[in-house]
Amino acid sequence: MSNPITPLPLVDPWRDAPPVCRVYSSQQTFRKLLSTYLGDAVRFTESPELGPREALLVDCTESADTVREARGKFPSHPAVAVLGEPDSVRIIEALANGADGVIALTDAPSAWRECLHVVLGGGRWLGGPGLDVSLEHKYASYDIATHDRHAGEVTVRTRLFIKNRLADKSES
Repeated sequence: MSNPITPLPLVDPWRDAPPVCRVYSSQQTFRKLLSTYLGDAVRFTESPELGPREALLVDCTESADTVREARGKFPSHPAVAVLGEPDSVRIIEALANGADGVIALTDAPSAWRECLHVVLGGGRWLGGPGLDVSLEHKYASYDIATHDRHAGEVTVRTRLFIKNRLADKSES
């Protein structure tokens, strides 16, 4: 009789590490607002050198066109558009301009932390991890939506986020 191989549990390598972010905004008060609101859930940087795991928070409270400007200056940074409040038109504009994720100033700091970890892991975020869903022959499957700039495997952090929040509905 064969012995089934039990897969090792996934370990979250970023559980205790706050995501590192760079702020892109024309308003001096925007970074201060984020810093005050998010506290230690996020670590901000102004280093002239790009860190190995660093996201760009783009101020889209006035216009989603800011994402395009930010992409011009920081083409390799995973970018998250920051909206004043959820607005479907502005969300679509931000995504069309190159955002990897969208979050609102009304979202809890814990949601920001998860958003940034998912985006830094190569996934997309729209109020939760973006999913590609396939419905074929009465069978549904999903995978983590990624942006073309982040081709390849998403990180363990993103896979854990999905696994912990999306239960198999057929078991219930």
